[in-house]
Amino acid sequence: MEPINTRDPATAARAYLSLEWPVALGHRHRPKQGCTCERPGCPLPGAHPVAGAERLDAESLPRALETAPGAGLIAFTERFDAVLVPRQVGMAAMVLLDREKPVTCLISGSDVYALLVLPSTGRYAAVDPKVEVRTGEEGWIALPPSRGVRWDTSPWIEGTTEPRKLIHGSEIRHQLADCFQVVWSGAVL
Repeated sequence: MEPINTRDPATAARAYLSLEWPVALGHRHRPKQGCTCERPGCPLPGAHPVAGAERLDAESLPRALETAPGAGLIAFTERFDAVLVPRQVGMAAMVLLDREKPVTCLISGSDVYALLVLPSTGRYAAVDPKVEVRTGEEGWIALPPSRGVRWDTSPWIEGTTEPRKLIHGSEIRHQLADCFQVVWSGAVL
C-alpha cells in the first residue's frame, strides 16, 4: 500500500478528511510578500487560519484548493487535542515515546512540536508553563503541506492508510515532565 502523500494539498486534505478532522484553508505565504494576513512580521506565514474560514468537505475541497493555491491546511482541534511544546523538549520526548508508544506529532517551524492526544485530555500533559494545549472548536493546528509544517510521526501507521490511535494526554505526562526537567537543567538524557 502506498503511503499518503502529504506534500500534495488535495491528497493531504482528503486524507485528513478521512480521519474525520475538521479541515479548512489557512493563509498563504507569498515569496517576497509574506503572509496573506498582511501582519508585518507574521510569526506563522501561510500556516495559520483565516478568520471565519469554511470547513471543507469532499465536495467543497477541490474548488477551495483551486481558488486559493498554496493556502495552508488547518485542522480544528475537535477530534484531538494538540499539546505544543518547545522544540528541544519535543525532540527529547519523541525519542522516549517512540520507544514505548508512538504519538502522532507535528513539527511546526523550527521551534514547536505538537503532540496529538485524545480530545479533552491535553490538559493532563500540561506539566510546565511552556506547554500550550489547543482544544475544542477554537483550537487549531496547521497541517502539512502548510509552509514550515511536517510530520514527525504521521496520523497513519507507517506505510499504510490505517489511522494511528490517539492516546490519553496522561500517557505522555511523565515523559514530558522528565524532558522539561532535563532540557532546562542542561543534563543529557
